[in-house]
Amino acid sequence: MRFAIRFLRYRGRIVPHRELVNRPALVGELRIEECHDDELHRYLRIATLHHESVSTYRADAPRLYDVRLMAMTPLAFTLTGLERIDGAEYAQSWLVT
Repeated sequence: MRFAIRFLRYRGRIVPHRELVNRPALVGELRIEECHDDELHRYLRIATLHHESVSTYRADAPRLYDVRLMAMTPLAFTLTGLERIDGAEYAQSWLVT
């Protein structure tokens, strides 16, 4: 199924609404799987975005670790979790439409 994702945070800080609506959304196939994480030494849910046509992982979309569903409406839902950038973990939320 095709989804459009907008990142609601940048390095843990909330992206202002004006910037959020002006940035293009990343489109692809959303997958949420439970996998073992070597850094945290435990199993957790990981959300990834894949290319629609070839079903390979999109490198321009960071993984969302320890993902949880925060809100849902008929037109969109919000996932929240952690993203890793240069070895550091930051709070992140995805608006999925």
